[in-house]
Amino acid sequence: MKVWKGCCWLLLGGSLAACVGRGGDGITGTTSSSGEDGGAPAAPLATGAVVTELETRSPSEATFVLRGTIPVPPGIYPRSDGLGAFTIHDFDGTPLETQTEIVGRYPNDADGADVVEVLARVRRNPTYAQGSQVRYEVRNTPRPARTAPGTAGVQDLSQGPEALAPIVQGFLADPLAIEITAYDCFGNAYVVHPLDGTGVARRMRYGTVQTELCVYQTMVPVQPVAGAQGTLPHSFGVHAYVSTFTGDEIVGLDLRLHDGHSGLDPGSALDDPLDTLYFQRIDVTVPDAFTVEQDFADPLFGATTIVNGRRTVSLVEPNADGTMHVMRWQGQMHRRLFLASAADRVKALSYLEDGTGLGFCVRGTDPSDGHAYWSWWNRGTARYFPQRYQLPSLDHVGAANLRSTLRGTYDWIRDHLVNGTGDGTYPIVVGNLGWSHPYGVAYGGMTGGSEIHISDGIESAESASTHGLVAVRATHRMQTDRQRTALYDLDGEPTAVEEWVLNGPNGPYVPFEHYVLPNLALSDPFGVSSAPQFQIQYVEGTGREPAYYATYMSYDPYDYQHFVRYTRSAKVLAWLSNDSLAKDDLRMQAETFHLSYHTYANNSGGGAQANGMKAAMDFVSAVPGVGLPFGRGEAWGFDCAAAAFSSADVAWRAKTRPWFEDLAELVSDGQGACNGFLQATVTPKFFSGMYRGRQEIEQAISENMLQGVRESVFRGNDAARSDLVRDVLADSLYAFVSSMAWPSGQSAPASLTAVGPLDPTLGVWCSFSKMPSGGWTGLENYQNWSSFAYAYEITGDSFFLTKATQESGGGVLLSNLEQDGTNNLPNRAALLALAQRLSGKL
Repeated sequence: MKVWKGCCWLLLGGSLAACVGRGGDGITGTTSSSGEDGGAPAAPLATGAVVTELETRSPSEATFVLRGTIPVPPGIYPRSDGLGAFTIHDFDGTPLETQTEIVGRYPNDADGADVVEVLARVRRNPTYAQGSQVRYEVRNTPRPARTAPGTAGVQDLSQGPEALAPIVQGFLADPLAIEITAYDCFGNAYVVHPLDGTGVARRMRYGTVQTELCVYQTMVPVQPVAGAQGTLPHSFGVHAYVSTFTGDEIVGLDLRLHDGHSGLDPGSALDDPLDTLYFQRIDVTVPDAFTVEQDFADPLFGATTIVNGRRTVSLVEPNADGTMHVMRWQGQMHRRLFLASAADRVKALSYLEDGTGLGFCVRGTDPSDGHAYWSWWNRGTARYFPQRYQLPSLDHVGAANLRSTLRGTYDWIRDHLVNGTGDGTYPIVVGNLGWSHPYGVAYGGMTGGSEIHISDGIESAESASTHGLVAVRATHRMQTDRQRTALYDLDGEPTAVEEWVLNGPNGPYVPFEHYVLPNLALSDPFGVSSAPQFQIQYVEGTGREPAYYATYMSYDPYDYQHFVRYTRSAKVLAWLSNDSLAKDDLRMQAETFHLSYHTYANNSGGGAQANGMKAAMDFVSAVPGVGLPFGRGEAWGFDCAAAAFSSADVAWRAKTRPWFEDLAELVSDGQGACNGFLQATVTPKFFSGMYRGRQEIEQAISENMLQGVRESVFRGNDAARSDLVRDVLADSLYAFVSSMAWPSGQSAPASLTAVGPLDPTLGVWCSFSKMPSGGWTGLENYQNWSSFAYAYEITGDSFFLTKATQESGGGVLLSNLEQDGTNNLPNRAALLALAQRLSGKL
């Protein structure tokens, strides 16, 4: 049982007695050899100091745009004087015009960015061979920055970058320069023009090197037609991410097309759902002075015609057999394109296919005075992923070996996308299904630990592999093809739960149930049941569904228990390349999770869906301190939300922060008061449903989430809730190594632990001796490695290192971890970094 001993809780009845603070002065472990949660932020450096170097792959081009992300201490950027914070130096030391962008923010908005992106146009070092690794200094040298005008609009694209190529200036002067067209089953055309000024615009980047604008529009009929073969009120929603660059005759064009209209606005038909959407093809048309290049030229991309000075390229070519393509409601796709002049076409392909210019901050020290570079490996700037934990060194594997392996992954996934093939086995089971080439198996809840990763992208960051990061883009694209969870309002913003709240006789409620997808069988406030059916009936009545129809329809989105299989790639792209499309995808997925897990009732009678947050809060209110149904699904959802919170604007963070506050109170009040377990779930999978239980992998995933929420949302901004989450995490971690979870004599914790009787009013079991016979089963050592590191950081208790060594096989922990190379690295990374730091290696 847990009893109060003046200044700490004492956990009794197991193999461990430990003091764990509950608020107040913080946690005091049995040893204090580590600073609580990883040490203080790195100190600001003197003006002109080298803050880091960006490493990249030397291209064939003489000049190129270099860009990379750097973690920074609080208060560095944005600057109060409006200047840019950094200057990239060319290979010969020449300071260059440098642009700084915010990637992510500290929990306290006043502390500014915790990760920035820096961009400059650099020259290739002629002494290095093409394909070799090269570095460019980044110095703490402020410089004038170009200030964005008041309202975002297409004018930004020409006003931002300096030395804009004349051919690009002419391109931007034409409001119809970019045309995106979809054709329905009758051949009717629907169009958007991202440069015509009619869309909803957001600035993603603005400066002298690159300006990027996201423009949202809904495809409308070129010529509305009535009758049996008429037009729909609209077709796809389109997010166009348009970029211009200093000096290059290139226009960037990332596209997201979706059939996920929310129907929120009753005054417009342009956000009404279309249900299943059949279409013939999708085209992109530009002036014929520009070519259209795609990062992965899949089998349905590239059919080209030139008419009257305009080049039309099919993004999705028609099916050769005359059948239609199909996208389900909430379906989505994204594609990454460059529009390039003949002079810069090869450079555009280099940017797209090889990741030219992608730079990576490096681990190291400045030779002049020995200060540590700001990087993911510097404990004072360890701001990677929501958990903000220091990355490990992989010197024992070798950067060249890592790059070779990552290049192999890139070649493998690229070949599948370009050729439209599949392996018949996980993870690329099928070839392309028309426009879609889904990743993984059809079942969104595929069991097993494949790509269930606490962290990711570590090998690419360590080895500065541009091909590794481009391979992540490919995975992100294929995962998006299957993740049919898009739900956008009229303005192109993800629909939010707050927008759907109604006031009823029993208080506020949301008029639907949602879990990954809305349950339309119960209610349909979106209007899917009212969507026009005549085109659907025509296609299906004439047998013009595509041959891939059944396979495509069989693919489910990943459920929340396996949600990270989608979000992992978006997180890597956000942190390592400030990728706008990926950051927006994280926000979309966070909003859909919020639709599923919120504090409102789900009907006017006050009823709440059983797997929602309100039901969990009601349960904890009635029976506090006995655990609750809270596991990996909720944890991966909040992990995504913490990632989105990290990179979102201040307004979204302010709107979302109360949700995290409710989470902190829920887990604190619900956690087992005497055993520390958070999860207490009833399921036939746990002891045939005889007891309430906890699963080790779910506990580890939940601990990772709590670390991420504390570091991303509360720490440095809300001391009370930061302490609250820390204490919940500490109690859970001590439970993790207690005899209830880790039976005496076992080499690893139990896979399953019975934590209490089915009737929660009877409380929970507080020690191993109180558990029923057979109250644990199996051993688990895949997911939990980072929990040891979090535990040692916040408690300083070396017992966690002892248990980590035991799980790793005994002997020397660092040797055990390093001898496994990159095996299970995404789940072991935090512990490996801790072991390296304690040994003086990091």
